[in-house]
Amino acid sequence: MKYTQANRVKAHGRFQEVYEKGRSFADRYGVFYVLPSANGQNQLGTAVGKRLGHAVLRNQVKRRMREVFRKEQARLKGKHAIVWVARHRLAHAPYAVYEEVFRRLARKAGLL
Repeated sequence: MKYTQANRVKAHGRFQEVYEKGRSFADRYGVFYVLPSANGQNQLGTAVGKRLGHAVLRNQVKRRMREVFRKEQARLKGKHAIVWVARHRLAHAPYAVYEEVFRRLARKAGLL
């Protein structure tokens, strides 16, 4: 499946809404904040703090997170807005770990 503009949580206000009203599910690699989607599509917002590393590394982490979401979104139950917050361990993990983390957190959230 594609990852289009409609699949993104971009606006600051929408991020805040998902943080405040959504449920959180965490492990040592990251945190999922999950809220039913307003536009009827699965959406992903990525959050990678500056403490994780320099801009190139942070952007690489976000690209990997989006790619995992793109591949897995067809398997998700229902339509949800997800904000995926990366923790430091995820920044230095191989791609396969991103897939495992996404599936684990999605199962915790009841999305898979």
